[in-house]
Amino acid sequence: MTRLFLGVTGVCVAVGCSAGGGTGSSVGSGQPGPSDSNSNAPANTIAGLVPDTNGDLIDDSQLGKPDECDGVIPVVYRDFNDSHPDFEMAFRGDVVRRRLVSDQLAPDNKPTFQSSLGCPAQQGTPTACADWAVENIPVITSAATFDQWYRNVAGVNIALESTLELLETSAGSGLYKFSSNDFFPIGNDQGFGVTPAGQSRNYLFTTEIHLNFEYIARQRFTFLGDDDLWIFINGKLALDLGSMHGAESGTIDFDAQAATLGILPGRAYSMDIFHAERHTTGSNFSVETNIACFTPSIVY
Repeated sequence: MTRLFLGVTGVCVAVGCSAGGGTGSSVGSGQPGPSDSNSNAPANTIAGLVPDTNGDLIDDSQLGKPDECDGVIPVVYRDFNDSHPDFEMAFRGDVVRRRLVSDQLAPDNKPTFQSSLGCPAQQGTPTACADWAVENIPVITSAATFDQWYRNVAGVNIALESTLELLETSAGSGLYKFSSNDFFPIGNDQGFGVTPAGQSRNYLFTTEIHLNFEYIARQRFTFLGDDDLWIFINGKLALDLGSMHGAESGTIDFDAQAATLGILPGRAYSMDIFHAERHTTGSNFSVETNIACFTPSIVY
């Protein structure tokens, strides 16, 4: 069966690739994740190539070769407990709320807080708001508390490195999927342990993934899960499923959103994924895509 691995050094889903590493959604060493400090290091690479500020490759002669995207890409989980004001809030959430974060990534490739309230999602769209207002109850406390979600903060969160594995749904289908309706990648004896007290699993965590891929016409990327989920393509918000809510889904249609995202077929772009599991009592995480090759993006 063809596999796509999200793990430590690269990703390959092309038929005939030799797949390496990957252990489903199990947590790895439990050591702190990579440094969150920013630097003037070179731009993220794909298949050993460097895209310029427009997403153009300096040399694309080898782009997409199967042996160039073999391996695994890192996933960083950060464990929290219910002492954090944004996790296990008294308000359990209501609907998908958009515009909680800015539609552009910050210079350090992290999402930026925009609103505590947001706006309700317009059904059938990846980022638009409906023409009514949500209940006047904050779902994120402040910019300061949100800044802790995807950055290592001693005493506030504990970072752990791990992998996800996508499997081809059926041989030759060209669709790759990871799906769990029992998504607890941090073990009961890891991070802060079982939280909140009285539960049987380790809730309250965030998920961070950074990838590069080649945009090819007719590509799609679908997510279903809870709670918050933001996906940025080329640094721009492409799918917004923010706030605490039940399992909700959304799809990035790269052709339909190409102009908004500033992308052109045949060129390399970044994909940055930010997820949060903030409230009991369920945890769902499902990805399905026809993107055939990812490579890791290094965040400085």
